[in-house]
Amino acid sequence: MSLVRSTLTGCFFAVSLVGIGQTEEAPKIDPIAAETIERAGALLAQAENISVRWFVAYDEILDGREKLTHMRSGFSLLSREDGYYAHVVDGLDTREMYYDGTTLAIHDVEKDAYVQAYIPGDYEELIDRADQEYGLEIPIWSVLSKRYQGQYLEDAETAAYIGLTRVGAQLAHHVALSNYDEDWQVWIAADDDNPELLMLVGTDPYTQGWPQYRVYFSDWDMNPEIEEGAFSFQPGENSERMVWPKSPDQ
Repeated sequence: MSLVRSTLTGCFFAVSLVGIGQTEEAPKIDPIAAETIERAGALLAQAENISVRWFVAYDEILDGREKLTHMRSGFSLLSREDGYYAHVVDGLDTREMYYDGTTLAIHDVEKDAYVQAYIPGDYEELIDRADQEYGLEIPIWSVLSKRYQGQYLEDAETAAYIGLTRVGAQLAHHVALSNYDEDWQVWIAADDDNPELLMLVGTDPYTQGWPQYRVYFSDWDMNPEIEEGAFSFQPGENSERMVWPKSPDQ
């Protein structure tokens, strides 16, 4: 599974690098684009504690032609040493995810039902085992994982620096990257001290209808206050524990 595809499900926006100013003689990886991506990755990888709000809009193609757009939003809190928490709203469903370094719990807020799994380790091990054993993707894992600090560039065959623009009121660098299978665009805050990731946009050029996804980030905090017990789930008196089946290949 590709890095950007796993960011929150979706595909990629096709960009003609020649059409936006690249020439055949220009380097395939623009050094300004590379530096911009690397600095944003380093900011995230060096932070031990992170919190961020995010919003996703992604398309589903119906009957090969009609486009239906879904939305998902959430908040993620990560302490690389102590655990992870996420609050996710998907349509009318709300889920809370708790991980304290030993146990992963997912709480269905509307039904007051939950599942738990024993997954000892750190955040990186949580990502792997949740996917391998339960077929579960941790929200925005490919942005928060340390191992993917340089993966956006490593996956790219071409990278172009488009220039400065604004995302909302915030000045941002606009970078476009592509490889044989997919293309993606990234907007990064034009702030030397805090080159925060602001937005990802993409489309799948190989699927009829070109379904698109858009991921927006806000309220980054690289030193959030973390309350005691933030990563531990405490079921209520009437909360119902459900069975969480493992993936078929387990």
